[in-house]
Parts: sequence; C-alpha cells; structure tokens
Amino acid sequence: MKIGFLQYSVIWSSPEQNFNCIRNALADCRCDLLVLPELFTCGYLFDSPCQIKEFAEPLNQSRTVDFLQSVAEKIGGTVTGTLPEDDNGILYNTAIAVNAAGLIGFQRKMHLPEYEKQFFQPGTDITPIDLPCHVRIGMMSCFDCWFPQFGSILKQRKVQIFCHSASFGGEVTPGILPVRALENQVFVVSCNRTGSELYAGSPEKFCGRSQIISPDGKILARAGDEPELAVVDIDPDETTHPAFGSLICKDFSAEHNRYQVTIKEGKNDEFPLN
Repeated sequence: MKIGFLQYSVIWSSPEQNFNCIRNALADCRCDLLVLPELFTCGYLFDSPCQIKEFAEPLNQSRTVDFLQSVAEKIGGTVTGTLPEDDNGILYNTAIAVNAAGLIGFQRKMHLPEYEKQFFQPGTDITPIDLPCHVRIGMMSCFDCWFPQFGSILKQRKVQIFCHSASFGGEVTPGILPVRALENQVFVVSCNRTGSELYAGSPEKFCGRSQIISPDGKILARAGDEPELAVVDIDPDETTHPAFGSLICKDFSAEHNRYQVTIKEGKNDEFPLN
C-alpha cells in the first residue's frame, strides 16, 4: 500500500489557487492514501468569523469534495484533509475522506485551540473509516494528536493508520506523533503546511516537518520547511506484529481494551465511544 502527504504553502483566501497547486503537484502521483494539510482550501489565520464563513461548505454540496473526487480518481486512492464545514450555520473544522466514488467519511476536529474557538464548534464523536483496500483509517486534526485518549479510541476501533492534517509552527507536535504511532502500534501520516500568513497584522510562519511514521515509531519520511510530496510503501498488517512493539507486548489491543474512554459534553452529557 502506498501512503503519502503533500506539504505545501496554502494560499490564503483562494480555494481555486489551492486546487490548482494540488492538481499540479499530484500530476504524476499514484497513491492509495494521501493526506493534505489542515484548512487546505482557504488558509488558517482569519481576523473575524465572517472572513472564514465565506469559505465554509456543507458537505452534501461541497466543491471541495467534488475537486478531491477528481484528484482521488487520478491518483487511484483516497485523499484526506480539512475544510471549514457549514452545518446549518454552525461551523466545524472538519477532516474529510474522499475517493473516486465521493465522500466516504468525515471527522470534526475535537480539540480546538483558543484561536479556533471564535470560529468553530468542537466535534462530539470519533468515527473510523474503512477504505476500499480493506484498511481502516482514523482522522485527526492538528491539536487532536496532543490527547492520547483520541488515539486510544481509534486503536480500540481497530484503526491501522492515523491521518493527521495540521497547520502549526511550533516544535511540540512533531515530537508527539511518533509517540502516538508507537503507543497505538499504528502508522501515522502527518501533513503540515509551509509558508506564512498574517494575523492581526503580524506574520505567522508554518514550519512544515510533515512525516510518515511506522507502528514502531520509526520515521519513514520527513519533510523540511519547503513544499514536498512524499509517498512510501507500507504493509498495513505490520500493525498486528510490529517488530519493536512485539518485544514488549504481543497484544497491544488487549491492553488498550482494559480501559473505557468517554467524551463528556458540558457537565452532564456523556458520549461512550467503545
């Protein structure tokens, strides 16, 4: 199975230019699973909710889904990334998975940094997605990966690959991701973006450093701070018998299943997830 990421400098406030950038970068690419950055259609930094609302789309009438469907058909696989979703006036930062047949699943970002809370509502469920190639993926959006419970729920639901779309400039997230791969014995494809945007008149830089990680926590591909397309060959069955992990524990799934992880909404509502 071929999995990869497309790291590039997302063009602020211009979906069509971003679509062209993706289309050109993937002209000769063949891939079973490809991950794009967070908010790859419009950019990340906005000064007001009305600015980002201009680019929000309902998933059942989405030009981004239509575009990714054509991309997926060309590369021969599934494409993931996040966009601003408009669900009856409520906005979410939503990861979508699209193949040649169209939208096959979505995941609303669960953990919002303070900046995003002025625009988006958090998701309330974690839903794995089965690909036609008989591989199960789970989608995380940037800050989601900081929470081990998120990965543990996906592991309990037999996910083999974490798809992580991101927009960050700091040093912490790249160090967290190999831990998530190792502790859950899964592959991780993390796609950050490059370039910079203005926020409140000041430039903010995105650092790249996208990576593909094995279930043993090994880095199979890592980008620098420039645009880059990376694709590697993997065996998804390695998630059941990773070399290093098997030296410690022959059944990580059994250990994960000793815990019950839930999500709480507000103070009283509880959402069991296993």
